[in-house]
Amino acid sequence: MNANIGYLLGAMRDATVDFRKGKNYEVKISQKNKQWLQLIQSIFNKEFGKEGRITRHMKGYWILRINDKQLVTKIIEISGIKIPQENWGTPEDIRNCSDKETITSYIRGFFDAEGGLPRKIDIDSQKYIIFSQKNKESLEFIRKKLQEIKIEPTNLTRCGGVWEFRITKKKCIIEFIEVIGSFHQDKVEKFKILMGILLP
Repeated sequence: MNANIGYLLGAMRDATVDFRKGKNYEVKISQKNKQWLQLIQSIFNKEFGKEGRITRHMKGYWILRINDKQLVTKIIEISGIKIPQENWGTPEDIRNCSDKETITSYIRGFFDAEGGLPRKIDIDSQKYIIFSQKNKESLEFIRKKLQEIKIEPTNLTRCGGVWEFRITKKKCIIEFIEVIGSFHQDKVEKFKILMGILLP
């Protein structure tokens, strides 16, 4: 377990894994942002020696597919991924991890996959960072880890069929951006705008 794999396990919240014995072994991640998929692809290649390929989907999405039995078996082993993802909690290796950098990377990857910000960050009156996910335990874990570094999230609430919490306090938003941050280009750009608004 290291920071790269920690990030990957968080980012896998955007993934589907197809494991059909003797038939198909595939990891698939869909995204509008090709650069982010290229980052994920590079992590797979560095850590597992497999990079797959990225193709354009007709609906405007990019799709990273990696077909490899050994890789898929390993990913299932370390992630504990379950389908549907509503049943997938925090990976055991992450729960038991004491390395702060790896945990930070996991939260960053999770945010890049399932987190969000207001669409029009420069004009929306409310400024916040949001985590949303169908699996409650996975958010409880992240919320607890954020509290440990003095970032104060709101309570978990159920909204539109998913669980969510927000970070709304100015000092906590700034702390999140500085400590956790993002590797997703769209979110990085929004963070830059948000910091320009929040800092004098």
